Amino acid sequence: MDPEQIALALAAKVTFDTGLLTGDTLLVRQDGVKRLVVEYRRPQKTGIFLEGSETPLRVPMPPLLLIRTTTENKNPQYQVYAVKERPVALDAPLFHAPLPNVFSSGSICWGSVQRVDDAALQTSSLVADWDTFLGSSFGTHAVNAKSRSHPHDIRQKLVELEARKARVYPKSDLVPVKRTLAQAIGDA
Repeated sequence: MDPEQIALALAAKVTFDTGLLTGDTLLVRQDGVKRLVVEYRRPQKTGIFLEGSETPLRVPMPPLLLIRTTTENKNPQYQVYAVKERPVALDAPLFHAPLPNVFSSGSICWGSVQRVDDAALQTSSLVADWDTFLGSSFGTHAVNAKSRSHPHDIRQKLVELEARKARVYPKSDLVPVKRTLAQAIGDA
């Protein structure tokens, strides 16, 4: 017998769930060969590269959640959402991340961006995932319905925030997804 097949068969019977944690890693869940990690990113100024520009915009981002789901050797699946504050329960409401290249489902349009390596996928830290995602150049895909003040193009809101030298992203500008964290991770 192939040792890798034996390991997969044994892993298929393992279930692990941390529940909500303190710190930046909010949740780690292992169900057989499927692993889900949810990480919180505090509100902070962030360099955002827009396609066609060599200089990043320095803009405040609201608190964000990144959800990475891996299954066996398949490419990881990601979702990113904004939140108004760090979730303390799974019923926390989610908002559209105010970024281009993020679909209404929360999934990310990676384009040709090289994703994190296999070693990073084995950890419960999403630091490398955040760096890859936020360090990439954001294009023209999925730019609408992410800002109350700029509903047609979130890039206009980001440019405005930089021009005003805004210190925080206005929570009132966030657009609800009409899903909770529990629904996004499949608990509903």
